Amino acid sequence: MQIKNSHLSSASRMVQTTFNASPKIEVTNTIAKNNEPAALSATQTAKTHEGDSKGQSSNNSKLPFRAMRYAAYLAGSAYLYDKTANNFFLSTTSLHDGKCGFTSDARLNDAQDKARKRYQNNHSSTLENNNSLLSPLRLCGENQFLTMIDYRAATKEYLSDLVDTEQAHSSILKNIMCLKGELTNEEAIKKLNPEKIPKDFDLTNSEAYISKNKYSLTGVRNEETGSTGYTSRSITKPFVEKGLKHFIEETHGEKALTPKQCMETLDNLLRKNITLNSDSQFAAGQALLVFRQVYAGEDTWGDAERIILKSHYNRGTVLQDEADKIELSRPSSEQDLAKSVFKRNTSIAGPVLYHAYIYIQEKIFKLPLDKIEDLKHKSMSDLKNLPLTHVKLIDSGVGFEDASGLGDSFTALNATSCVNHARIMSGEAPLSKDDVVILIGCLNAVYDNSSGIRHSLREIARGCFVGAGFTVQDGDDFYKQICKNASKQFYNG
Repeated sequence: MQIKNSHLSSASRMVQTTFNASPKIEVTNTIAKNNEPAALSATQTAKTHEGDSKGQSSNNSKLPFRAMRYAAYLAGSAYLYDKTANNFFLSTTSLHDGKCGFTSDARLNDAQDKARKRYQNNHSSTLENNNSLLSPLRLCGENQFLTMIDYRAATKEYLSDLVDTEQAHSSILKNIMCLKGELTNEEAIKKLNPEKIPKDFDLTNSEAYISKNKYSLTGVRNEETGSTGYTSRSITKPFVEKGLKHFIEETHGEKALTPKQCMETLDNLLRKNITLNSDSQFAAGQALLVFRQVYAGEDTWGDAERIILKSHYNRGTVLQDEADKIELSRPSSEQDLAKSVFKRNTSIAGPVLYHAYIYIQEKIFKLPLDKIEDLKHKSMSDLKNLPLTHVKLIDSGVGFEDASGLGDSFTALNATSCVNHARIMSGEAPLSKDDVVILIGCLNAVYDNSSGIRHSLREIARGCFVGAGFTVQDGDDFYKQICKNASKQFYNG
């Protein structure tokens, strides 16, 4: 019984303990239930803060990448702009040239300096195979050059080096002496019986020798454009028409040169050197172009085309069919207009800009009739053909070439024709092909710049070969060989 009572007592105590604990557990559970929403809210708030912190951290981590992306975009845009405006592969000028925009020689001069250094460090045998990989990308200068400026710089330097010889020096010296009349042979003149003969064979005694003419700005620095010559048209300088009166004032102004000045400069250079260096080539080309107006004057040997060239046709020393090819390449000829707009010499923008300018001056600004007539004078008609860009497709349609917008050079034809006429009247042998190459080098030294009034190397070559009694094809063959040789020396040097 004692044992049973003790068991009952223990059971009683356990029940009492349980009973006493139940309210505490219930209270605890009640408190927990009451605090559950607050705890959940606190947890959610904590999670929200944690999410905001992570989102902010994520956004902050993306900022550098966004900045880098925008920087890359700006850098790419700047690079593309510079390549298009200042280093376009078909252009030899730049927008930001410090002059009129797309008119300065600065880029060409820099390229020619680099070409000269390449030639001086020529090591073609080690690099010949490497450059063959670039052949499919060569779309300029008979598909021999990667860019137009490479073509212009390389061919000018190569041709200049080619004619820097004693033979060229002797050839030019003889040509100049014949032109002046120092070697005129009266027996040859009697035999040939030319249509017109000057009263004094020494043309340095003529009035024209000390007078400026329409070519007197040829090769003369133009501070406005940054090149040479009378003017240049570009997209930033689209209107070049100022009339005949302005042209005469400029070509007879202080900067313009007389034939005498040109000849004296050339004579001094020829005396100082035994070869025909680059300075002598430029001076010779300038003298030939300016002095031609003296030689083919009304008081001397007669008009360059109506008399001198005609006499060549009669003697067979110039082929008229070949000369006609030069004429038919000029702007607005039927033969040129029959070509694709991308292959022709005739400018599209030039005439449009010319007529627009005349219309504006006449209808809007109401210029007097005499000034309008001055702007439209036929002597200035060639200016309307000056293009905005001096590039066109080659006849095959695969590749590009430099173009003046004036067609094959009848100026070069006439200059060469006068030289040949002077040699014949002096009893000397007519110009050989080697002599013609020398004349091409001299004229190219003057014309190979960014001037608006100039001729390309191909145009000069065609004109010179035809003017000496050869063919247009001879000019093309020479041009292609020059491009090939210059390319090999330029890219492998």
